[in-house]
Formats: sequence, structure tokens, C-alpha cells
Amino acid sequence: MRIARLSIFMLLAALTLLTMLTMLTGLTGGATGVAFARDEQPAANFRSLSGTVTLERAGSLIRPAPGDPLLVGDILRTGPDGKAGVSFQDGTRIAVGPGSELTVQSYRFVPLEKDYDFDVYMQRGEAAYSSGRLAKLAPEAVRFRTPQAAVGVRGTRFLIRAE
Repeated sequence: MRIARLSIFMLLAALTLLTMLTMLTGLTGGATGVAFARDEQPAANFRSLSGTVTLERAGSLIRPAPGDPLLVGDILRTGPDGKAGVSFQDGTRIAVGPGSELTVQSYRFVPLEKDYDFDVYMQRGEAAYSSGRLAKLAPEAVRFRTPQAAVGVRGTRFLIRAE
């Protein structure tokens, strides 16, 4: 009987360890359901969310939570009541308003190699942008595009609306 109890305990311990390792290696997204490969660095992280906010990643729809990553290629959508605040690795912040769709086309911030790129495409909606270190170090590397126009960033803050 004692051996059976010990075997059950070891089995439960092994399952717990396997679950933790799976979460750490990025094979699952943990409690929020956001998954990304271990070698992918997030361009940004969600800081605040309210209302309906979804993220399309590799064909899957995800409901992000504060702290979840925003990767290059992700499509962020807010519903009529939705708002999202994201903070990029260099300190750039974007607040996305209701009824918006925004895609991070590319993002690189590697100061030691002087490798910078920030390209965001806003299909519709509105967003407030506040620049971080990337725009200060390489303003020519920052682009914010809409269906009608492209904005080169030379200042530190702006509000943009795409219809």
C-alpha cells in the first residue's frame, strides 16, 4: 500500500513538472492562452486593456491580458468598447482606441548594433503615440502607416486616426 501511495505521489510530481516545463518553453501560453516561440522576443507588452480586445497571431484569435506579449506580425483589434495600452521594449507607448486595427509590421531595437526599426500599420481607428528611445536614437527608423498616409516620426507624441 505504501508503494502505491509513493507511486501516485511521484506521478503527480512528474505531471506538475511536465506542465511547468511546457509553459516555460512556450509550447502553451499558460493561463491567458497567449503562445509564442521561445526565440521570439516580444516587440511590446500589454499594459492595460478594457472592453473587447483581441489579438490575431498566426491565424488564431487570442484574448490578451495585461503583461502578455505583442509580437511582430500580430494584429491587434479593439471592439466598439475596447481600448488597449502597449509598451514597447524601448519605452515607446501606444494607446489604441475603440474600433481600431493595428499591426506591428516590424520592430528591432538593438542599440549595441545600432539596429533600429519600428513600422506600425493602422488599418482603422485611432491611437496615441508617445516615443521611446528608438525615436530619439534613430527617428528615420520610425514609421506609422495608415491606408491613406505614412507618418515619419520626428517629434515625441501624436494622435492618429485612420478611417
